Amino acid sequence: MTDSLLVICANAFAAVLGLLAFLAGAMRLLLILFPERPHAPGGSFADPTLAAAIAAASARTFPGSRVTRIQEIP
Repeated sequence: MTDSLLVICANAFAAVLGLLAFLAGAMRLLLILFPERPHAPGGSFADPTLAAAIAAASARTFPGSRVTRIQEIP
C-alpha cells in the first residue's frame, strides 16, 4: 500500500511539472507572437486603452479619484 501511494504521488508531481512546463512554453510562444509595445516618449503610455483601463480600475477601487499621470516605475 505504501509503495502504491508513493507511485501515485510521484505521478501527480510529474503531471503537475509537465503541465507547468507546457504552460511556460505557451506563455513564451505568446510573448514571441505578441511582443510588448514600446512606450511613447516622455514617459506616457502609447496605448490609450491601457490608460482607460487603469483609470477605470482606479475609479472603481477609489471612488471619486482621478488619474492625472501614469508612469512606469523601473
